[in-house]
Amino acid sequence: MKKKKKLKKAILLILPLLIMFYISSCYFVKEIYYYNSSKSFMTYIVYGLIIFTALLMILFTYFGIKEIKENKLRKYILYFIILGLTIGLQFFITLNISKISTSLEKITNKEAGYSSSIVALKESNISSIKDLEGKKIGMISDPNNIEGYKIPTEIIEKENIETENITSFDEFSEMINALYKKEIDAMFITSSYVSTFSSNDGFEDIADKTKVIYEKNKKVIKKGNESSKTLNEPFTMLIMGVDSSTSSLKKSNSFNGDTLMLITFNPNTMNATILSIPRDTRVPIVCTKTKAKNKINATGTYGAECVMDTITNFTDIKIDYWVKVNFQGVVSLVNALGGINVDVPYAFCEQDSQRRFGKNMIYVEKGYQTLNGEQTLAFARNRHTWPMYCGKKYSNYNSNDFVRGQNQQQIVNAMANKLKDIRSLSGIYDILNIVGDNIDTNIDKDTMITGFDTFKNILFNSKNINSDDFIGTQRLYLSGFDNTINGIYYFEYSKESLKEVVDAMKINLEIKKPVMDKDFSFSINSPYEDVQIGKGTYKY
Repeated sequence: MKKKKKLKKAILLILPLLIMFYISSCYFVKEIYYYNSSKSFMTYIVYGLIIFTALLMILFTYFGIKEIKENKLRKYILYFIILGLTIGLQFFITLNISKISTSLEKITNKEAGYSSSIVALKESNISSIKDLEGKKIGMISDPNNIEGYKIPTEIIEKENIETENITSFDEFSEMINALYKKEIDAMFITSSYVSTFSSNDGFEDIADKTKVIYEKNKKVIKKGNESSKTLNEPFTMLIMGVDSSTSSLKKSNSFNGDTLMLITFNPNTMNATILSIPRDTRVPIVCTKTKAKNKINATGTYGAECVMDTITNFTDIKIDYWVKVNFQGVVSLVNALGGINVDVPYAFCEQDSQRRFGKNMIYVEKGYQTLNGEQTLAFARNRHTWPMYCGKKYSNYNSNDFVRGQNQQQIVNAMANKLKDIRSLSGIYDILNIVGDNIDTNIDKDTMITGFDTFKNILFNSKNINSDDFIGTQRLYLSGFDNTINGIYYFEYSKESLKEVVDAMKINLEIKKPVMDKDFSFSINSPYEDVQIGKGTYKY
């Protein structure tokens, strides 16, 4: 009887702990299975950990039964300590893996958000969709445009809007002008129209002049990523900046397309090239019905895939991945990194992240320095002087889209270099949470996982290099000339400059072999100057 009581007591002590271990093991297996990827070596690690966990479960079960039978106090204590520590460690690891998985799930979300609104002038008496009866409504004519045509068509059918009241337009800007001139009473337009068009000449006051009377949201599965490349081999990436005062990446696929950077990265050599494409560059917009030439920033209204296809068409560089970045997230990201180190070419002032003037202006001095998040965003945005707000000291410079592009290249390079300093789990979580909320991309989960190995190599190599430039960055420049057609300004790129830029990218991608310069000369009396590829004198 006494022996049975001891046996019962041993079972009551060991069994709950074993059940806890089984639960924590299942939770652990579930979380690590997320990293099972056919494209990555992580598959072997995942299955190895699953097998190891299964063996632990068998071993702890075996020794648990053995301890119950032997019923020895000393062995009980040792078993309890080992099993308790294993459960604690397993829960700790699993929770941290779960946090990273959640952030990656946000970044690699397969759904794209689209949203269309019916917009009217604020001064009009139109306040609801019922007031549109007998009114002229503008709509984009291109059936490929989801937010300008497809969703509006669904709204027309659902709300029984009379089709004879619809006026078709080829371009959003043409339609907005028609609304301003009261040639139409309302228009179907992307819900992110304020951030998309407020930086365009003539539409700076679009937020103050218009009002939204109806909105429809829609989720669409993103176009599948056709690239077979992993992040462990040379790849191309298009970074698209969304200059918004709010976080709207998940809501609407349209954006202003003002900041476009084409990046190539070679993990084998740790070299990167960065090309900023001016927003006014005149190129064929391949996703439109006519494929007519227009400013490249117009592609943003058709979504990220249109921007990528258009750039591929005129550069002959196949783009593997795109990343859309909300500039608002730059403030938080830079602050989380502890600031970034850049060489500011001139003293300037700029609106803050909320686009406010006056006492909220951001002031930045000239020279090499550490910028915080607000200063970094101001540096990324700056292309105008504001003498009426800042005075001569902070307005004594000439800036434009080209200068802004060079500034943004510095920022990207500085942020990439600062990532090497992240060592704590809390720092990684902060970065992942910010990135998850402010980035949209076509990089899928499996491909993202392949980047872990590259990131590990970057961190390992950075420990042995005391320099901010442990990633070799080649900043490229697209030269060209100004052109005005029908009163509209365009930038016409030089084909010679583009060829030099494309050659440099293809060399970094290992598509093309470099040609050695046999005419190189050097004099100790003439300091060597690094020539920026694509920036030169060309025949136009």
